[in-house]
Amino acid sequence: MCKKVLLSSLVAASLLLSGCGEESTSCRIDIQNDLDTAQFDAAISSLNGECATAFTPSDRYFNLASAYMGKAGFGAIDVVTMLLDSDQDQGDAFSAFTRSVDASKKEDSLALLNIAQEYYLRSISPETNVSMLSADICKNSDSSDDSRVVNACFYIGFNQTIQATTTISYLTEDVDALVNAINDVNGTTTPLDMKASLDALAWATGSTTLPNDSAITAEQVTIAGQNYTHLVVLQNGETFYRLADSSAPSATSSTLLTSGYCLADGNKTACEGLALADGSIDTAHPNFATCYACPLTVADTNSSQSVADLLVDTLNNGTDVLVNVTDDEDIQQSVDDFIKDITGDQNANVSNSDITVEDIIEYLNK
Repeated sequence: MCKKVLLSSLVAASLLLSGCGEESTSCRIDIQNDLDTAQFDAAISSLNGECATAFTPSDRYFNLASAYMGKAGFGAIDVVTMLLDSDQDQGDAFSAFTRSVDASKKEDSLALLNIAQEYYLRSISPETNVSMLSADICKNSDSSDDSRVVNACFYIGFNQTIQATTTISYLTEDVDALVNAINDVNGTTTPLDMKASLDALAWATGSTTLPNDSAITAEQVTIAGQNYTHLVVLQNGETFYRLADSSAPSATSSTLLTSGYCLADGNKTACEGLALADGSIDTAHPNFATCYACPLTVADTNSSQSVADLLVDTLNNGTDVLVNVTDDEDIQQSVDDFIKDITGDQNANVSNSDITVEDIIEYLNK
């Protein structure tokens, strides 16, 4: 039986072999070469084409997942290195990981990570209807002797942690300034657009106190046929647009993931140039009064994803899964440090901590 834990030195081998699988066919070698040389589209094309039958369904799905992770900017070895190196960086571990993720992500990383996670899950149970699969399976795999389950869950844990961290980069135009503020570098303060994002999130989730005292006005709006709450956030004399679900504010509501600005019909062209370099709105723009933060979809849904879910659920689930399927002390230490950094509890560990929206708002609002 294979060693349960995936150490960083074994990561590359896990992509070529199915756990302790048989000798690779020529297709296996070709696919591994494509993954090693970052030819991810070529790997995907071969896995869906001439090499589709050269693998078991489980192996094929696992390699497709790895290709989509790589296409998102996060190769198999890269993600382990990013996690382990985060503890060696100056400042706290999670802010270092955030900076690394931001430097590696692509424009469509969240959508690609979503696809990768689906393929990792399908590699665990190829015959199960994909709609019935959930990452929760990885929380119960600690005693599993199936190396495919452990390997897939290992990367699902990374995938979810990276999704949460990538979401942070959608909340500010200046991740470096944010990280410097978290680490208190030369008196750097949280960027205004992040302050606006955090106040909007606090407002949407029903908080009666906004951490940065923004003035927020809200109106119901329909964008591309879907109902939302349009938020105008005034922060330190600047105007920012954010978007929340139509039920906001409430304890079950959230701001939503957005990208750029658009008219109610979804047209982005008319809103080009609306955003200034600091992420604020140019109120001199001819269409500023009819433009909205444009919802971004990263899965097969008709509406944008909840920022609260992407930050809280994926981060909690990702760190839980990573610790659940590894006994590597360095990985365990890095993940525990993430929890300590975000919650401020120096005695925290993944097994007894649950990161909340309030924890994340306070952490990002240095």
